[in-house]
Amino acid sequence: MKTHARVVVIGGGVVGVGTLYHLAKKGWSDVVLVERKELTSGSTWHAAGLLPLFNMSYSVGQVHKYSVRFYHELQEETGMDVGFKTVSNIRLATNRDRMDEYYQYAGVAQTIGVDVNFLTPEQVKEVWPLANIEGLVGAIQHPEDGYIQPADLTQALATGARNR
Repeated sequence: MKTHARVVVIGGGVVGVGTLYHLAKKGWSDVVLVERKELTSGSTWHAAGLLPLFNMSYSVGQVHKYSVRFYHELQEETGMDVGFKTVSNIRLATNRDRMDEYYQYAGVAQTIGVDVNFLTPEQVKEVWPLANIEGLVGAIQHPEDGYIQPADLTQALATGARNR
């Protein structure tokens, strides 16, 4: 067991193990992770793992876009499935103000390369037949939104960190 470490990461959830992974990727080897039980035994086990790219912040949008790319790379690097699925996302607008907000967002999304589609109520019904489109003005769709399995991601991050 190590008696000295440059960095001690507390917690074996996705945030802690993700921190460990990225430190290892940067070449840090004098790092220890401390977990009181086992990896993912805390809040990571209960996390939904949603990956919405919808965000009005350029900076946060960049982080989201990086995450999607990173999950694909991590799967290739480790050979482990992180449970990444692209399922799309539709946000409905029941008034003109909300639709204007979506148009404003589309400008931010375009600057970071996030695809969006605008849908009419009829197109929403085609994509989501159970939708009630009565009173609907329109919608914005993010075809690249999806989800991951947080526990699987954590295990892949741990493997990636160990292999460095």
